[in-house]
Amino acid sequence: MNPLLAPSPELDDTHFALLAHYAKHLGRAPKAMRFAATTGERRSRQKGHGMEMLELRSYQASDDLRHIDWRVTARTGQAHTRLYAQENDHQRLLLMDLSPSAYFGTKHTFISTRFAQLAGLIAWRSKQQGDALSYRLTYGAQHQTSGNTQSLSVLLAQLKNATALSHRADKYTADSIWTGSPLIHHAHNKDVIILTDKQYWDDKEEAALWQLAKHNRVHWVQIIDSHAFNLPAGHYQMTSGFGIQRISVTESGIQQAKADFFASNARFKHRLSLLGIEHYVFDLNESPEKIARTLLAKGALR
Repeated sequence: MNPLLAPSPELDDTHFALLAHYAKHLGRAPKAMRFAATTGERRSRQKGHGMEMLELRSYQASDDLRHIDWRVTARTGQAHTRLYAQENDHQRLLLMDLSPSAYFGTKHTFISTRFAQLAGLIAWRSKQQGDALSYRLTYGAQHQTSGNTQSLSVLLAQLKNATALSHRADKYTADSIWTGSPLIHHAHNKDVIILTDKQYWDDKEEAALWQLAKHNRVHWVQIIDSHAFNLPAGHYQMTSGFGIQRISVTESGIQQAKADFFASNARFKHRLSLLGIEHYVFDLNESPEKIARTLLAKGALR
C-alpha cells in the first residue's frame, strides 16, 4: 500500500521528509498556457529576465534588487520594480484553511491530514523547482503567514502542527483565509492554490475572492469523505469542535444527506466558476500524490 494513503491522522517529521521523494517523482508538467491577464497572452516556462514587462509597481521586500527601475525611482522618490512575464510565471501562493470539521474521516485518515500532506508536497515541489512560494495557513486558533518561504523546515513544522487533533476543539475563526492579509491583497500573476473544507462566504468575502481571481489563476481543492454516505444505520459518537456528540443514522437520512450535499456542491462549483476559479473535488481514498499530479497536469504546479 502507498505509505501516503493511510497515515496516522497526526503527521510527524518522518512523514514530511518522505513527501520530498514523492514530490520529486511527480513527473513533468505539460506545456500549458499560464495565467493570462488578457486574451491571447502567453507565459514562457523559462525563468529569468523576460523580454516582456508585465507591470511597474512599488518595490516590495521580496523583489529582486536587479529589477528596480532607477529612473522611475529617482523621478518619484519611491522605489519601483519592473515585473516580467517569466518571473511571475513561477510564483505560487498556498492558502490552507482547516475548520474543526476537517478533523474527520471514516476510513484511511482525516481530511485535515490529507490537506496537510498535499500542502507538504506543494512545498517540496516548489523548493525542488526553485519556485517562489508564499503561504497563509489557518487552523484551530492558529494563523501563519509568510511572504516567501525562506526556510522550508518552518513551513513543514507548521503543517505538522496543523494535523494535531487538539485543534478541532479550538475556537475557529469564520473569516475567510483570502481576506484581511496584505500578502493576498497584493498578489498578482500567481498560481493560487486554496486547500479548505470551507464552502460558504458573505458578500464582502466574495468581493475579495473575486479580486484575487481577477489578478491570479486560482485553483480550489476540495476533499470529501464519500464513505460518510455509506454508514450503516445505527447510533454513532462523533467528535467535533462542539465536543462528543451522539447521532442516530437512518438509511433514508443518509440518502437525503447525500443528495443534499451533492446538490449543494454543484451550486458551489457553479459559484466558483462565475468567479473564474478552477474547482477540483477529490475523495479521501485518493492519495495526495495522485491529487498533486492532477494539479501538475492543470498547471498549478510544474
